[in-house]
Amino acid sequence: MAYVSVFEVLRAGPGPSSAHTVGPLVAAQRFVHDLSADGVAAATARVEVELYGGLACAGRDAGAAQAIVAGLAGKSQSAFDAAALAACHAQVDADGAIALGGRHRIGFVPGRDIAFRVDRSPGIGGNALRFVARDAHGGPLASRWYLSIGDGEVIAETERGIARQGPRVPFPFASADELLAVTQAQGKKIAVLALANEAGQKSPGEVRAALTYLGAVMRASVERGLASDTLLPGAITRRAGAQADALHAAGGTPVQWCTVFATAVGEENACGGRVVAAPTSGAAGPVAALLVHWRESTPMATDEGVVDFLLTAGTIGGLLRASGLRQAGCQSAVGVAAAMAAAGYAAVQGASNRQVLRAAELALEPHLGLACDPVGGRVQQPCIERNAAGAARAYAAAEAAIHHPDPRSALDSLTRSMIESGRGMTQRYKEASISNAPVNIAEC
Repeated sequence: MAYVSVFEVLRAGPGPSSAHTVGPLVAAQRFVHDLSADGVAAATARVEVELYGGLACAGRDAGAAQAIVAGLAGKSQSAFDAAALAACHAQVDADGAIALGGRHRIGFVPGRDIAFRVDRSPGIGGNALRFVARDAHGGPLASRWYLSIGDGEVIAETERGIARQGPRVPFPFASADELLAVTQAQGKKIAVLALANEAGQKSPGEVRAALTYLGAVMRASVERGLASDTLLPGAITRRAGAQADALHAAGGTPVQWCTVFATAVGEENACGGRVVAAPTSGAAGPVAALLVHWRESTPMATDEGVVDFLLTAGTIGGLLRASGLRQAGCQSAVGVAAAMAAAGYAAVQGASNRQVLRAAELALEPHLGLACDPVGGRVQQPCIERNAAGAARAYAAAEAAIHHPDPRSALDSLTRSMIESGRGMTQRYKEASISNAPVNIAEC
């Protein structure tokens, strides 16, 4: 099982969707890189893009076209939100041209050169993109298919079925039981072990700085969500600010505050705001909520504590991803987010490694079998409510685990059950499908 870095499950970027917003941006960046690697970038005069499957059906609402334009222009996902993506798209549309990778200028009109192909399926996956580069005479120079497979990850069609190769790390593990055994043998906390593994790719100082930065982005997303009163897509009123005002007036419990913080992040994500995907943009709420609650409720909270929180949360998220728990409905998005949040919160509360794993298990278990069924294809309803519920469950799970002196963890068994449940969902119950809840009329 390949090692999954904490920075693969914790990523700053624009909402609302890791698969339908960030994925297209990454695919466009990769296509420009491939053109340069093939030596045909300078000869390219036009680029055509086609989106299929879930991207074609839900990509418009997720800002896929704007993301593709930013990716072709060589923009970084970590610094962008919906407003920045829209501004980049508007500039290219007004100019009728784009500089590929910020260097080679070609003619490009988004409305003409980006097509949402809801009329056909390429038969290679649910979120597929096709890029074609043409020369000045219209002849094809290069054609590439990419798949946006979730978590902001993109693979080429030719890479399907190829085992992922992760980095070599000093302390590898392939399961929760192995992780526990390694920490016991080394006498290390999970966060310390994770720092040693991450230090194979970056210096310890760089790891700490990057995680501190992600913690600041999480806090900022909560603050924006609480302060904003703009409408959500579909003209739906935000609720987090009013909920926070009510809690300030009446005095709120930790669970209530975690719920409100997660709602704030979920609403920011729905509007395309800048969030930290953990592990996805649509499930960004729980980890941010519990981290912000811990900082605000702990007088002695430090940046080092933020690093320990996120190292622990990221390790649990990476473990679940490496085990195969992905593309399996909300159980593998909000459920994993709740497990990550519970683990991180338990760690900074002084929990043992066994208690951390138990917290992750308790937070993950209630999400078993939960499908992904966003109304109207937007990452909004019931996504925001599920983020809030996931944060509440994460806090309760961490508290329960901390108060058990020597718990046993069945996290590996639960993970296997969720993976099997995901296989049973089939295409009918996934967001990439065209036959799930968004196309049915709700009875009110």
